[in-house]
Amino acid sequence: MRELRNVGEVPQEATTTPLTAEEELRCRAVFAAEIGARLAHQGSTTFPAHTPEERIRLFAVARMIEERSGYRVEAVPEDICSMRFTLVGAGAGAGAGGDGVAGPATETGTR
Repeated sequence: MRELRNVGEVPQEATTTPLTAEEELRCRAVFAAEIGARLAHQGSTTFPAHTPEERIRLFAVARMIEERSGYRVEAVPEDICSMRFTLVGAGAGAGAGGDGVAGPATETGTR
């Protein structure tokens, strides 16, 4: 067995690179489209979130999907590396809208 002496942590610069405002908006739009499409087909889905920053971003994405679809979207941490999104108040397979989630159903006067 080797013995290591004088081993210490090497100082490093910050490992995360913050996104620019434009990159952040594009990232959220892509995530909203992807998660929205999954919600439209399945009613719930999981999405990876490994850092607190990613979780914050995904909570904002859930609000974007709500604004576009008109349905409440629940976003909760499922475990230490993923978030679960659930479409509340809508059936699974609601159909595809512009972001993958259809808007609320409207009553029609059919007889």
